[in-house]
Amino acid sequence: MAVKRSRAMGLELDAIDFQRREVDISQQLKAVSGRKPYLALPKTKTSMRTVELPEVTAVALARHIEQYPPVEVEIVDETDPRRPRTRMAKLVFLWGGNAGARTKNLTPIYRSSWSRPWKPAARAAGVPEGVGLHCLRHYFATLLIHQGASVKTVQLALGHANPMITLNEYVGEWPEAYERTRSIVDSALGHVPRLCPAQVL
Repeated sequence: MAVKRSRAMGLELDAIDFQRREVDISQQLKAVSGRKPYLALPKTKTSMRTVELPEVTAVALARHIEQYPPVEVEIVDETDPRRPRTRMAKLVFLWGGNAGARTKNLTPIYRSSWSRPWKPAARAAGVPEGVGLHCLRHYFATLLIHQGASVKTVQLALGHANPMITLNEYVGEWPEAYERTRSIVDSALGHVPRLCPAQVL
């Protein structure tokens, strides 16, 4: 599952379907100067999608929710720009409190506060210094590519508007494309009959 930080930070509990192992991406958490973070639509229509939840991710997410049960926080919702409203939301990722006290001083995690939870978590997981969440998105994309995923599959997984964006960003990750083409053809046609149709004619 590869979603951008703002979409991960805008994730609500009811957007996760553990039974189907899917996550609905329909909003993001935006933070702009001069106002509190608020919920908004993702940047593009293709960013709004249902993403697959691999088992390893589902287990980690379930453990997080078990240790830090989401509590309702008040937030401005502008996912319908014509009807902005303030509502209670059960955001999965919040900053403040701890596992035993999750009801006070909780705020959404946004760009300027992201490094506080990220750095110790990254160290504990063995993530190299300087690697951010966006690097993990690139890792996800290259993992798919090197395991044989098509451009279209990677495009949909990342929520890119079209395949050209995916190709422009990751074209260098398909260096073996020509060799793979040769291998596919050789596998299919490697055992050519002694008499080819051209020879028969």
